[in-house]
Formats: sequence, structure tokens, C-alpha cells
Amino acid sequence: MMLNVSDPMIDILEKARTGGEISRDEIAFMYNEVDIKKLGYAARILTDKITGRQVSFVSNMILNYTNICNVRCNFCAFYRTGNEEDSYTMTAEQVVERLRQFHSAYGIRQLLIQGGVNPDLPLEYYTDLFRKIKREFPEIGINGLSTSEISFIARKEKTSLRDVLESLRESGLETIPGAGAEIFSADVRKVLGRPVNSGEQWLNVMETAHSMGIKTSATMMFGHVENAYHRADHLLSILELQKKYHGFLSFTPWNFEPGNTKLERDGLVNRRVGGEEVLRNIAISRIVFNRELPIIQSSWLTNGVEMGQMSIYFGANDWGGTIYDEKVIPATGKMVGNLRKETIIRALKGIGMVPVERDNAYKIIKTYV
Repeated sequence: MMLNVSDPMIDILEKARTGGEISRDEIAFMYNEVDIKKLGYAARILTDKITGRQVSFVSNMILNYTNICNVRCNFCAFYRTGNEEDSYTMTAEQVVERLRQFHSAYGIRQLLIQGGVNPDLPLEYYTDLFRKIKREFPEIGINGLSTSEISFIARKEKTSLRDVLESLRESGLETIPGAGAEIFSADVRKVLGRPVNSGEQWLNVMETAHSMGIKTSATMMFGHVENAYHRADHLLSILELQKKYHGFLSFTPWNFEPGNTKLERDGLVNRRVGGEEVLRNIAISRIVFNRELPIIQSSWLTNGVEMGQMSIYFGANDWGGTIYDEKVIPATGKMVGNLRKETIIRALKGIGMVPVERDNAYKIIKTYV
């Protein structure tokens, strides 16, 4: 696809090519005005220069250890207050037993473990849990807890974030997922039912972790009450922190699922955004982050395998992981099912890509030719 010499995208892409900073206005311009095919074409060229035709994935299991949460976000259909019949918190023994069922069958290499901000759980619950997991499954990387959970533990224990993170790391935590980022804007977070300072809190937890050498991931939840400038500010905040420590391993933009949420009941969000918006966010993420944050994950979990394939064409170079036993998205009424690695390999080969299996730290462990 050729670009007209007067096209503003030429200047934006030249900045991306040379490592220049893409401005807030330029990011909003890409969201509001640039043709989606043009974005995808540009993003894929950049991705090809970073990882070529290789696309990584991980044998992952998501484990939601509790659904009790005192934050009660307006966009969440998963949380319970603790008084409902279906409220639950798993013991360490139950977690290990659940993991054992999937590990023996599917060779799990990454455990994404997070739940709610459960006010009854002390730091020892998590350290005991992580130690039991690592004793039983030393090869599994624990990708654990949201920034909200970590911040609450620090407040409950009346100690610093650094001390909590050190205790979690010593007990087996390897990386921290990007959950809870949503959109950093205080105005948006107020509508979402999040504390207005929780965006800054997310960045603070991540910066503290990065300064300690703990790697993390970053996310953005779009398609609710935000606008293009909110998204631009969000991306630029992540980029600023990435340039400081290079502690983010990957970035995943994912679209809001309104089913069974307060935002839907209040009429603030009546439908999910379409596939074009998903692809637009993938492509713009690649253009903005480029080599500074080289891994962009496809948003297949909320959009299906076919959209996962399209995301690769639009600049993603990591599929994410297999899915076993995920409970948060299904709480919205959207069924995601399980996804085995054979399906991922077949999907990637089907679009001419080379699947590579990785571990939790993004180290390649097998190539499927």
C-alpha cells in the first residue's frame, strides 16, 4: 500500500523508523482519522523488522484463586462481596491440585494467577501459595497478582511495596501481569468505578517492580467511555516508563466486554466495539512502541481465534497463551472455552507464520516448522 507524499502518516512512520517520539496529537490522529488498512500495513512492516515471521506463545493456565473483591469495579462481572453463595477462595492445596490436573496433561510453563482484592488474605497466604507451587512445579513461571492486589497487601501489612514485592519474589513470583491498567485517566477511572488515583498506583507498582529487576506486562482496556486522547496518554505513560527501565515484557490492548456489568446496566456502554477497533489498537500500539516494547500480544481471548490471526497481520507478534479454566471473561456471559497449543500452532501456520513456544520470561524453548 502506497502512501501519498502529503499524508501525515509519512511523518509518523519516519519517527517510528528512526526512534523519534510520536506525539499525543499524532496518536489521536491515528485513532480518529487514519485508514485501518494503512495502519495495519505500517505496523506489520515494523513487526517484520523486529521478529520477522516468528510468533510466540506460551503453554499457560489462568487460575482465579478468589472472586471476593472489595474494589467492585463497574466494568467487572466476576467479583463477589463474600456474602454470595458462589463466593470462593481456594486454599493452597486446592490450587496445587487444580494445577496438577492441567500440568500433567498439557505441560504448563506459565501460571497466571490473580483474583480479587480479598481483604481477608494476608501476605502469608500468597507466599505460602507460591512456595507450594514452586516446590511441586519448579519449571512453571508464576505470573502473579494485579497491581491492586499488591498495593492492598502492602496497606494491609503496613509495609512498603518494595518489601511486599521482595517477599513475593523470594517465595516464587517471577513476573507481574498488566491487569488493572484499564485507562489511566482519573476521569475515566471514576466512571469505571476505580479509585481516581489507581492509574498512578498501577504505574507506581510497576516502576517499583522494574527498579527491583522484576519484569511485568502492560495492558490497556478500550471500548468503554474513553476517547482517543485518553488512549494516547495511556500509551505514552507506558512508553515513558519503558524507556526508563525496559521492564515491560509485552503489551496487550483488549476490548471491554460489557455483559453483566454495571456499566451496561446503567446504559453507559451498550455494546462491545467491533473487530476494526481491535485491529486499530493493535496496529497503533506497534507503531507507538516499536522496538522499545517489542512484544505486542494479540487480543484473541475476547475476540476468538480468527481475530487473533488478524491481529498478527496488524502488528502483533505474540499470541499470548493457551487457556484452561479462565473464569473472569465468562462471568460477562461470553464463553471463551479452552485453547490448546495445537490450535495455536495450526492457526499461526495457517497464516504463514512460524510458531515458537516460549516460557514465562519470553525465552524461546521450541520452534514449530
